[in-house]
Amino acid sequence: MTSAQIDEPPNAAKDALIVRFMAASGIQARIEGGSFLERYALGGSPLLTAAGASISETLDALRVAYEPHRLTWQEEYESHINWEFTEAELEEIVPFLEGPSGQHFLEARWRMDAYIGTNTEHLVEQIISAAAAALTK
Repeated sequence: MTSAQIDEPPNAAKDALIVRFMAASGIQARIEGGSFLERYALGGSPLLTAAGASISETLDALRVAYEPHRLTWQEEYESHINWEFTEAELEEIVPFLEGPSGQHFLEARWRMDAYIGTNTEHLVEQIISAAAAALTK
């Protein structure tokens, strides 16, 4: 399925659906806390290595540095959701995401990605090694 590719600003009803979509999907919480930056504070990350600080200190520094830019992420997500989905689609999607089945879907998708990512790490390493070997020939 392709995106709706809507360029005009949303009307009030669609704007309200976008706000609900972001809350139900967890996007709003990630924007507010900057949690998508956490990977840059994990062990072995260049930021953590360069800073010589603890993970919690690095996370705090990331959040402080992120805060002046938070509105950019807010606007980017709102704009993209408006561009991606029609109002009619959001009218179907949002109630699903807000309900128990939708929340289960979101949690299960996260768990599925996490478990499969862990269970296939060795294969990813093999694939990267094979690709690197092919490039050095």
